[in-house]
Amino acid sequence: MFDLRWDSSYDLSNHSADGRFRFSLRYVGAATDDPTVKNLIGDLSVDPDIPDARATWHRNYTPLAPWIRAHVLKQAMGWNGETQLADHFKEHPELAVAYGFVSDDPTTQSETVRPNLPAQSRLWEMWHEGFDDNLRTICRTVASELVELAREEGIPAPDDVFQPGGKGNTSKRSETRLITDTTKEVWQQTKPFVTEEFFLKRGSNAQIHENAFWEQHAFMGVRKNMFAESGADSFYVDSTRDRTLSGSTHRWQIRKLTIEEMRRQHRRTTKRLIERARRDGELVGELWTAIDVTKGAPFTGEMDTDDGGNVIEPYILGHRDGNYYHQWASIQIVGHDIPLVLDALPRKRGMAKDEIVAELLDHATEMVDDIDLVMMDREFDSDPVKDSCEEHGVYFLNPKRKFTDQNDTIEEMKRNEETVRIVEQPREDHPNRKNLFLPSTRETPEDEETKNEEGDDDPDERPNHRQEMRGELGLAEDDIDGDASPLGRLLGEIRGDEPLETEDANGDGTGFVVFQTNHPFVSARDEDGSPYDEREQIHMIARVIRWYRHRWGIENGYKKIKTFMVRTTSTCPRYRFFNFMFACVLYNVWRLVDLLVKLSLEMNPDYSPRVNANQFVTIAKQYYGLDPPD
Repeated sequence: MFDLRWDSSYDLSNHSADGRFRFSLRYVGAATDDPTVKNLIGDLSVDPDIPDARATWHRNYTPLAPWIRAHVLKQAMGWNGETQLADHFKEHPELAVAYGFVSDDPTTQSETVRPNLPAQSRLWEMWHEGFDDNLRTICRTVASELVELAREEGIPAPDDVFQPGGKGNTSKRSETRLITDTTKEVWQQTKPFVTEEFFLKRGSNAQIHENAFWEQHAFMGVRKNMFAESGADSFYVDSTRDRTLSGSTHRWQIRKLTIEEMRRQHRRTTKRLIERARRDGELVGELWTAIDVTKGAPFTGEMDTDDGGNVIEPYILGHRDGNYYHQWASIQIVGHDIPLVLDALPRKRGMAKDEIVAELLDHATEMVDDIDLVMMDREFDSDPVKDSCEEHGVYFLNPKRKFTDQNDTIEEMKRNEETVRIVEQPREDHPNRKNLFLPSTRETPEDEETKNEEGDDDPDERPNHRQEMRGELGLAEDDIDGDASPLGRLLGEIRGDEPLETEDANGDGTGFVVFQTNHPFVSARDEDGSPYDEREQIHMIARVIRWYRHRWGIENGYKKIKTFMVRTTSTCPRYRFFNFMFACVLYNVWRLVDLLVKLSLEMNPDYSPRVNANQFVTIAKQYYGLDPPD
């Protein structure tokens, strides 16, 4: 027989003392029954305490539970709108009765329960106006959970892909449960990393435990668009603590920290995360890193200016888009390793790129002593930056600005019909620096006609090195300078900087991009001193450019980190930097959670996320604190 039980609670902050409401299911049926997901939803129990602002005395009032069941059905069936839902109830009025849409007309003398079919307009109104964002999210989540429950129990679900079949060792629903349990376990392990390494400068008579600060900031960070003032009130409602901080006190205590103290606290926490990851064999061997700069939301407040109207704020910097921002530089592990943010600093007016790189590498090389390569974009292309990398014992790789020498080389390559070239710059007591020239545009039919007129060999008889390079780099057939492939987008990103590089005006230099590295893997000559032929150089350059594609890991990291940041209009650079720094902590914890979940589910996991950021945020909202809290 069927005896299914399901129970869950969901967060509707600000609606109850604990902010949580219960949904449950108990379905009992004979083995000969043929239940469907629709039947399960009909037995769904909805917490009666969910707030309902509608007038209950109105003659057309229908309780909230039937509307919730109806929209859970819509989500489970994958219907895009309310028309299909209303039509389905018309075709199956018994389902409307099971969901709670019944007539209570006192003039009706029949003992038979009559359906009160919901109109499409009322279904639309409830979904778009009666439900808030949280309740709509809950409907989607419940629908997903019930579909997975049906699959697990061999009950037909809406789509062919959900039809009963052999059950694998790990179902989607059990995986979701594992993710939840592992997230809670890892957060319990890593929260002490934060509370033991982060500190505030408070008096000895402070009455609110310091852990409340970090819990409150984590609580606000994992909620979308939450400011400190409103977040403090919400945290008080959700927290098990008797006393919590006001928003103004929270900001004031954080502003008392210096930037260096914030950085040091983050590094100590991250070192403990690294130690935890290495227990599972991660972050061992040579590591790749990336350095880049990101910005916060546009700054729209008043700024100090000089007599000429130029902004002189030390931490509010102009950008080429015309806006002003607080900006932060960071170094992050990229490639086939857990992508932790190792260190960060606020960008200050007048701070040179080599200062940024030196400062970040100073600490990153202490945290992990096996950094092999650091990748940067063209913004960091300068000899002092590369000197700093070499002084710290790491190799570098970045796109290079094109000056006269590079443009002359490109023009010579065009005349010689070369596809790639490696040019070494010998240096005493340091690795040679190598310029890697590769095409950024495809040949045109006009190019082919010109070559044939000049008496070139038949194109079919010449080695097609450009086509070979497309294959090596994973480019589309017609895309060396387009965006149909990852590398095409990479080259497009590099070319997008070209109009800003005024140095390119000295000579032509079009049609090629230049990278520079000092990595020993790249060489223009073999061990005997003989030059590599073009095909060997193509293979070598293709591999290095594939390395550079991993630099995008830091860009993707910034996008996720910003979802963990507390919103603020504060002008204090320390408070804004702390928001970024603490978001990096939450990001690092998420990546560790993802790693441990994958190791729990797979013998040989790949490096794509198994726990996405949305899952982590949803689960972390429930476990930002521990019980007991300290």
